[in-house]
Amino acid sequence: MEALSFQIVLIALFAIASQWIAWKLRIPSIIFLLGSGFLLGPVLGLLNPHELMGDFLKPAIAAAVAIILFEGSLQLDFKELRGTQRIVRRITMFGAPIGWLLISIAAHYIIGLDWPTAITLGGILIVTGPTVIMPMLKQARLNKRIGSVLKWEGIVNDPLGVIFAILAYEYFVSTSEGVSGLSFFAENGLSVLMVTLVSFGFAHLTKRIFERGHMPEYLKAPFLVSSVLILFFSCNALLYESGLIAVTVMGITLTNIHSRSIEDIKRFKETTTLLLVSGLFLLLTADLELEALLSLNWQSFVFIFMLLFVIRPITVFISTLGTNITFAESVFTSLIAPRGIVCAAMAGIIGPLLVKSGFESGAQIFPIAFAIVVISVTLHSFMIKPLAEKLKLTSEEQNGVIIAGSYTWSVQLAEALKLRGVPVLIVDNNWGSLSKAKLAEIPVYHGELLSEETEFSLDFTAYNTLIAATANPAYNALLCENLGYEFGSERVFSVAPAEDEKAEHRKISHHVQGQAFVREGLTLESLHKDYDSGYRFKISRVGKKDDELIIPEDSFTNIHAGIIGKSGVVSFYTEDPTSQIAPREDDFIITLTKVEEESSGNT
Repeated sequence: MEALSFQIVLIALFAIASQWIAWKLRIPSIIFLLGSGFLLGPVLGLLNPHELMGDFLKPAIAAAVAIILFEGSLQLDFKELRGTQRIVRRITMFGAPIGWLLISIAAHYIIGLDWPTAITLGGILIVTGPTVIMPMLKQARLNKRIGSVLKWEGIVNDPLGVIFAILAYEYFVSTSEGVSGLSFFAENGLSVLMVTLVSFGFAHLTKRIFERGHMPEYLKAPFLVSSVLILFFSCNALLYESGLIAVTVMGITLTNIHSRSIEDIKRFKETTTLLLVSGLFLLLTADLELEALLSLNWQSFVFIFMLLFVIRPITVFISTLGTNITFAESVFTSLIAPRGIVCAAMAGIIGPLLVKSGFESGAQIFPIAFAIVVISVTLHSFMIKPLAEKLKLTSEEQNGVIIAGSYTWSVQLAEALKLRGVPVLIVDNNWGSLSKAKLAEIPVYHGELLSEETEFSLDFTAYNTLIAATANPAYNALLCENLGYEFGSERVFSVAPAEDEKAEHRKISHHVQGQAFVREGLTLESLHKDYDSGYRFKISRVGKKDDELIIPEDSFTNIHAGIIGKSGVVSFYTEDPTSQIAPREDDFIITLTKVEEESSGNT
């Protein structure tokens, strides 16, 4: 009993540690989860999944995969494909089958897998997981177009690869038992149709329950997880392994019927499932036998090389013929295709099933997939940024400002910046607070800025500055610390709290709370009061006469807030004497000025 308790503690400890290290280093968490599982299991022998979970191990792993696929399919909002839909459609609809064919041929002739195993492995390996690619895209700061292509390819390919692998497995198992190919497609076609209709109905039922108030907020996440698992296991009973198709259809349906509760639906994955999924992937890797990894020979690594540097480029270049994708974009897309969680999990599920059905080479599927995941994630994490810079695919528009907190003064500041061509985004958790910004036609984001979900739905490439202006100084510090990694510590600012909260504010470490916005003493409370008393943000051009700068001044009190340079980059003043900025000719100076009449803020 004590040994089992120790193993549970190890799982929890290493799961959280892996996620934290990945967050800190800005590296996909899967590499640390798989590495921790390998260390605890095959290397040290401290974790024995079969001893810990017995017969419950495989169903638990399958359920985790179902949840992962469901949350991935929730990102597939077809409206967000605008602008790149043709390229994504070609890569997924044409490229995926081409890749499946080429990978299967390579697996058969290079590794020596039998055809059923090779074809099943080919279906698994076409996936490029979004949970892996998204941190890489943020690291490289790609331009919006190519970043969107890679992001949506990963989102679409995850369920597509699962469907290919399941169909291949079911076909070969059925035909080995004497079922004709025609009978297989006839029987399973009807079952897949039934599964699809049931999943569609589940999605609409969930929407109805949520929107009509039949479910309290605190039960929405547990209800959704339970619904996904019920649907998964019920459909598996109808058609073996069809549950993964069912949860994928349910997720796609939910996100495209645009339920008002969609944010609540998406949020569940970050609370209910994170530890569960992390723990199960530790178990999956810990269950790997060391002998299986050592069985990887030089042919296996030749296959991995062919997959990453021959098959992938051929697939991309053939499938994108006739589209408006550039040569540089094609090269980049063909060389960046990391495999992720779904690839590893499906290999861990289907490999043993193939062995059980008499296909002995199925035992090689997971070791090969494990090696591909580790190599592709590691290699692409290091090469994505220099490759993007070499091909000139990094974002050129990185002068935007994110304002966390929607108020009358922040909306007015956003209007002034927008009129000068500066990209601005206002973020708030409260829909009501965002109404002023929406009326002013300022881009807004309703949600949690630190949320993992934000990585999928919000493009950060246009922004390089943060103003954290929420009423919670601790949360402002978290925002500054988190986005400081992306923007640089000198480009994250926090608005100080009210005077009576300054004592609490000082308790927060200075290096994480960001730069003080404009000057020490300018608080959120004083900004509200200043706005009410007639202060507005104004932007004026800096002139020059007789070698002297002419900075427009009003007859009223004037506070210099920042500068917009010729390149469009915004720099705000702060109390730090080492980071002071000075205006130059043809720059625009941002001031907080008391005016007689309210204006839009542009001069």
